[in-house]
Amino acid sequence: MKIEKNIPLPKSRGKWVKLASKMEVGDSVLLDNSAQSVSLGLAMKRVNKGKVVTAKQACGNIRVWRKT
Repeated sequence: MKIEKNIPLPKSRGKWVKLASKMEVGDSVLLDNSAQSVSLGLAMKRVNKGKVVTAKQACGNIRVWRKT
């Protein structure tokens, strides 16, 4: 293997960061599982979008709201 220097990192943003960036206070999304809700919560923290509230729905999915 060859080590290369000064190669810039790609500026792509993950799907959770993109979603978190678009959410406004009071918005919510319905996710399939708790792993996805954790990913979205971390993305919200990364883009300084405040806190999230999660609740398990009757259908078994997880709803995530942007709180602040």
